[in-house]
Amino acid sequence: MKKTKKVCLLGFLFIILLSVIPVASSLLFGVQESSVSAIVSQSQLSIHADRIRMVTVTDPITGERELMSESDYLCGVVASQMPIEYDDEAIKAQAVASYTLMKYRRIYGTPSEAQSFVSKKRLKSQWGENYRRNYSRLRALVNSVYGEYIAYKGEPILAAYHDFSCGVTEDGGNVWKGDFPYLVSVESRDDICAENYRSTVRLTEDEFSRICNEKLGIATQGKPADWVEGCVRSNSGYVMSYTVCGVTVNGQRLRNVFGLRSACFTLKHEDKSFVFDVRGSGHGVGMSKFGANLMSLNGKSYREILAYYYKDTKVIPKK
Repeated sequence: MKKTKKVCLLGFLFIILLSVIPVASSLLFGVQESSVSAIVSQSQLSIHADRIRMVTVTDPITGERELMSESDYLCGVVASQMPIEYDDEAIKAQAVASYTLMKYRRIYGTPSEAQSFVSKKRLKSQWGENYRRNYSRLRALVNSVYGEYIAYKGEPILAAYHDFSCGVTEDGGNVWKGDFPYLVSVESRDDICAENYRSTVRLTEDEFSRICNEKLGIATQGKPADWVEGCVRSNSGYVMSYTVCGVTVNGQRLRNVFGLRSACFTLKHEDKSFVFDVRGSGHGVGMSKFGANLMSLNGKSYREILAYYYKDTKVIPKK
C-alpha cells in the first residue's frame, strides 16, 4: 500500500514537473559559444525515485520534453559548454563546475543561473560517425567526477565560467550583485592565444543611434563624435561603464545590447561609424574554459584547475 502511494506521488510530481516553463540560459554564461550550438533549456525542478535524481529538459524549438537521469543531463551540459576535443582534465573540471551550479541553484533558488544543454539526438547530428566514440569518452569523464562539487567554507559556490578572458579574469562582484570572495581576478595569460581572441563590431551612426534608443532608452543628440565618453574600467580591464549622451551605462549591459563577445572593449568613433574592438569571450568571471584546457595539457589535474580559478575553495568528494 505504501509502495502504491509512493508511485502515485511520484507520478503527480512528474506531471507538475512537465508543466513548468523551462528556464533559458542566462547571461551568466551568455550565448553558447562552444563547438556545440544546439541548446535545450531545463526546468529547474527534479524528483527522487530510488535515490536517482531526475531532470526534465525541454527543447525550446520543438517543445519536446524528456525526463532523464541527472548524470545524463550533466553530460549534455558539459557537451554544450566545452568542445569534446578539449583535454580530459579540462572536461572533468567543467563537469564539476556544472554540477556545482546545479547544487547551488537547489540551495539558493536562483533561476537566472540556468546552464545550456544539448541532447543526444543533436550530438549525433553534430558529431556524426564520431558520436559513439565521443559520447563514450564524455560519459566516462563525467562519471569519474559525478557527485563532486566545489565548496567555499563548506557551501557550493556560484561556479561561473566563460570561454576565455582578456588575459585576466574579472571579479564576480563587478558583474553581479553580491559577495563572491572565491570569484576574484586571476591571470589567465594564455587566453590571448585563443582563436578569435579579438573581435570587432562596426556600426553606422544610424545603427548605433537606433540601438541606444530602442534598447537603452537613450535619445542621441548633438555630434556623433560626442555621444560616448567617460569610460570606467575595472582593474582587470573590463568596462564597468560608459557615459552615452550623458547617461551612465553598465559595461555588461553595453556588451549585451550591442552583441559584443566580452565587456573588455574599446569604443571609437571613426569614418562615421562606431567601432568596438573586443578582447576575450564571455563575462570573464571564474574559470576560463580555454585556460583550463591549456592547464590540462600542461599536466594540471582538474582539482588544480578548479583551485586556481576559484580562490580558497576545495572539491568535496562524492559520497
